[in-house]
Amino acid sequence: MALGLGYVLLLTWLAVWRPAFFQPAQLQAVLVSAAPVLVVCVGMTLVILARQIDIAVGSLFSVCGVVAGLLACWGWPVPLAALAAVALGAAVGALQGALVAYVGLPAIVVTLAMMVILREGLRWWREGEFVRDLPPDFQWFGWGQDLGQLALVAIALGCWIVASVGLRWLAAGRAVYATGGDMHAAFLAGMRPQRVTLAVFSL
Repeated sequence: MALGLGYVLLLTWLAVWRPAFFQPAQLQAVLVSAAPVLVVCVGMTLVILARQIDIAVGSLFSVCGVVAGLLACWGWPVPLAALAAVALGAAVGALQGALVAYVGLPAIVVTLAMMVILREGLRWWREGEFVRDLPPDFQWFGWGQDLGQLALVAIALGCWIVASVGLRWLAAGRAVYATGGDMHAAFLAGMRPQRVTLAVFSL
């Protein structure tokens, strides 16, 4: 409640002192820039609800983006390159989840190590070079800027809606809450906290 009130007050202050913020072009730019952050935050929320932490998410996001761009440059269709990047992210997340859930390592240690490996590995691999000569259909999914930006925002909102509905109404969502609340009680209730931990890191 307090957070919502503070947000309303901030928007009111902007409306009075910076009305240009509410121009359609400005709002569109804010939504487009926030869309990837929303997708990452949805995944991080699942991890936090399971009483874990993942500080490697930024580095992994960067690596997946570079991989998607390089695959597109090498002639892969854009949808296939995107799926490959998502699969890479899920695989690295699953590795972290397995180390936390089945080996028993602390999540902060696992993800800190992964963050350093990914960040320094990307720096060594690319040496700071940008991914260049991307195919024309890579940007905005090949749909043009207006439709592509709309699709980007729609995908992010779709991820948020699916996660919200799943956490509220599905047994899998209740298992995430139960695992974060008390792992041993969740196990006694017939859930599999280790599988839940692996799943949230993968997602």
